[in-house]
Amino acid sequence: MITKRQYFATVDKGEQEYTIDIVEETSNVFTVSIDGKESTVDFARMGDNLYSIIIDGRSYDIDVTEKGDNFSVLMGGDHFDVEVLDEMKRLMKLRTSAGLEGRQVIEAQMPGMIWKVLVEPEQEVKAGQPLMILVAMKMENEIKAPKDGVVQELFVKPDQTVAAGDKLAVVE
Repeated sequence: MITKRQYFATVDKGEQEYTIDIVEETSNVFTVSIDGKESTVDFARMGDNLYSIIIDGRSYDIDVTEKGDNFSVLMGGDHFDVEVLDEMKRLMKLRTSAGLEGRQVIEAQMPGMIWKVLVEPEQEVKAGQPLMILVAMKMENEIKAPKDGVVQELFVKPDQTVAAGDKLAVVE
């Protein structure tokens, strides 16, 4: 089965964001497109943090340390700090960094099931604080407060299925 995924990456906290599309062709062989430039990547894990990759016929040994969505990458003597986000996490980060004011209605960015609700109405929250966990495509996605404020309303409860665009909560 061919799997397709899309991610968004920034390197060394830079301003440029890269769009990365990954298609798994066979076990450990991927077609990777970075901002439209396509490469064939053969990928093998050699140890805990060590990987051997072949990109368009060129071999590289890399050391990758993962910390959530952030990766410390050492390749050929060069060090890079890379943040990699899926679409939902990217949208939540953009929403949080926009300096939102006033009443914020938080909507589901994708269909899924509410696994946990971590707050209650009238609870004070800080920007970026997890409000609930949405499970979509077998992945847990934290739904975070877009700003400092108070949870005014919760529209969902655990085990509830939601569609993209459904209201989840209001923070004011």
